[in-house]
Amino acid sequence: MPEFNIAFAKLSHILPFLHTVATIVFVGFQASFWFMAKFFMKDIANNHKRYILVISALKYLGCAVYISLAVIVATSILIGEDDYSKVADPMLNTILTTKWTVFSFLLINVIYVTYRINRAVKSMKKGEYIELHENLIVVIYYFIPLNVVFALFATYLGIAYRAF
Repeated sequence: MPEFNIAFAKLSHILPFLHTVATIVFVGFQASFWFMAKFFMKDIANNHKRYILVISALKYLGCAVYISLAVIVATSILIGEDDYSKVADPMLNTILTTKWTVFSFLLINVIYVTYRINRAVKSMKKGEYIELHENLIVVIYYFIPLNVVFALFATYLGIAYRAF
């Protein structure tokens, strides 16, 4: 009689699921915010309420991004400790090193985005709307799309690692 494995709550299934969900949240929130913010940045020069709306949305986005990054790090460490035989392969070790390097770049980029948002808030409080607009332009048009591209590249590396 054949045996069936019907265990649903295996740690080997839960960790990759959480890792995948955190990656989807990271990429999805940033991509959707990028499209939304591009819409709100049109004709924003004389509409100060839109500035407040974009900055408050960026703060909520920041919370989701930092939480998803923390989950990605935690699950990556736990998944990496799961199979030591894969780390012995030089090709897989290179994939992991590249993935951690990309992740480090993403973390530095997110921290810099947070810095620019804080500068935008300070310039809005001072009434310097040109500096506020420049800070938002840099964040929305350059750094958020860069985060999305690098996160998708890291996702590809994760899929390549799991396929070995």
